Amino acid sequence: MDKLVDYLKHCILFKDLTIEELQNLITNIKYSISDNCKNCAECRTCIVALEGDTCDSLGIVIEGELEVQKHYASGKVVTLAKLNKGKTFGEAIAFSETNIYPATIVSSKGSIILYISKKDIIAMCSTYPKVLNNFMQLLSSKILLLNRKIKELSFETLRQKISNYLLSQYEIQKTLELTLPLSRKNLAEHLGVQRPSLSRELINMKDDGLIDFNKNLVQIKDLEAIEGMLI
Repeated sequence: MDKLVDYLKHCILFKDLTIEELQNLITNIKYSISDNCKNCAECRTCIVALEGDTCDSLGIVIEGELEVQKHYASGKVVTLAKLNKGKTFGEAIAFSETNIYPATIVSSKGSIILYISKKDIIAMCSTYPKVLNNFMQLLSSKILLLNRKIKELSFETLRQKISNYLLSQYEIQKTLELTLPLSRKNLAEHLGVQRPSLSRELINMKDDGLIDFNKNLVQIKDLEAIEGMLI
């Protein structure tokens, strides 16, 4: 139990709970643990949930890493999110009227997942006000993330998508000298484009005097023009 408590301390759902509270919480709920992927660290096809599957529980990543992917009929696969230790999934879907996964979740590294049913989530929120507050924060964060994704999808050109991403990093890092947290490959997946297309457009933006870059370091040289892309 001590090991499980240590895992759950990393999850935002249980933020600010004491060790004793976590121990009591675990004792009084039913949960299940899936570790089918623990021996397939190099496997990218270990399916955790398929798009269209029914979702009736919240999942917590306690080891490894998951990817949320959208698979298209053309064969194109877009990575929507990466979920590492302590991250959750299914919290909003489980309580929706149409409680089915809108995307596929795969294990990109050997993973162990703890599942808590909808019934026990309600019980936890009723017993522990901190858990209720954290759960509301989780849902709010997911709504804001969805709004950002909708905004990204509204852009027609790749240059607009890149500009929007750079501006979001500028707001976070508070400097025009940006260190991108994503590799070129992961950034292309995040924007839903091919890596060569992303590289070409970055070069075009550099040639136009908008940015300069070296590997994952990007300097915004014309902030006003970058912002103008999104108007």
